[in-house]
Amino acid sequence: MADVEENVVEVHPVSFPPEILARISPELSLQRHLSLGFRSSSRGFEEFRDVTINTENLTDDKALKDTIKTNNEKQILGSCVLKQGDVFVITHITGGVIEDSTLSPDDIDEEEDAELLEITEENSDITKYTSVYPVVEVNRGRMGACTDEEMITSQRLYDTLLHSKILTKKSLRVDPGVRITNEDGSVEIIYPDTEAKKEITKAMTPKKKWSYVLYAKIEVFGRTGPVYDMCWNSLMFALQSVKLPRAFIDERATDLKMTVRARGRNAIVMETYNLLCDPEESYRLPLRDIGKSFASTYGLIDLDPEADISKLDSAEDEDESMEGEEEEEVKTVLLADIDGEAEETCIKSTISITTCPNGRFRQLSIVGGGSKITRELLQKSIALSKQRSSDLTLKSQQD
Repeated sequence: MADVEENVVEVHPVSFPPEILARISPELSLQRHLSLGFRSSSRGFEEFRDVTINTENLTDDKALKDTIKTNNEKQILGSCVLKQGDVFVITHITGGVIEDSTLSPDDIDEEEDAELLEITEENSDITKYTSVYPVVEVNRGRMGACTDEEMITSQRLYDTLLHSKILTKKSLRVDPGVRITNEDGSVEIIYPDTEAKKEITKAMTPKKKWSYVLYAKIEVFGRTGPVYDMCWNSLMFALQSVKLPRAFIDERATDLKMTVRARGRNAIVMETYNLLCDPEESYRLPLRDIGKSFASTYGLIDLDPEADISKLDSAEDEDESMEGEEEEEVKTVLLADIDGEAEETCIKSTISITTCPNGRFRQLSIVGGGSKITRELLQKSIALSKQRSSDLTLKSQQD
């Protein structure tokens, strides 16, 4: 009988690096890490990523003067480079000057415009404040139209900033000076800093009103999680670095008028003014301290008992004994500062809180996606947000 050659089949276990396993089975990878008491990034459940900020290098006085002198480029009034973990968020704030045609309460006649005055009083609270026009760009190495995430984040930043009441319309109002030529031929710019100078500028400047309007371009590099909280915090730091240039009108243009003819019949005389920005003079943008706040995002996820590595060895022995017993209660954990593809993909329940250091809320968003959001978890997230806001406020003061 001929010997039969036996085919030996060797079976080798297949192992994947953590980053590959997170893509193949992100939920399994996340659950295995959570069962060990830490996350994929080796951070604790309630631990935030380190934050570093830089607002000085891009908004120094020399850069401000150079951008104002350059006519073809938008002037950078404020900026911030925020690094959170491996993510970079670069915020540039630019601005312009527009003619303010809105009426103030002092310009309304109580008898003739009673209805308008009533509407103004009803909405006087929110109409005293304004916002910045942000544009968020999440760089993914490709060109194309903006995504839904970018548009939603931009609109959310605008609304939250407006209702936080940190920026008043009065703080953006332009109080122009006058450039005059003295008898000796020297040129001088008079600003209404004192009562005497205020009388001079008031007599020489027109009754028109101007206001600054601010735009924010926020670019996110190396995105590894939700971007709203990083964009908001970067915007907060950038606003605190904004320097507005002082504006003036040349005395020769204060009485300049232009004739406009319509169809050759009617003649309309319009006043024209050339409002200029002073490259040598600037001032800090006034912000209301009560509105300064910082954002943080939290995720809630249920721990899967079957993914607990510590129970794998004894799982077979306990199968028979667990048949008549009740199922083990599912535990929900709170993860601060969502980061990584696995966490962003698997976590459906989130809490986003924008709060001041004193604990006052500016924005609260709760999204339920399966995990139960209990009162204890909500209270814990609020306490963490308050502490986070205090830490970032202290960091901004130190830097």
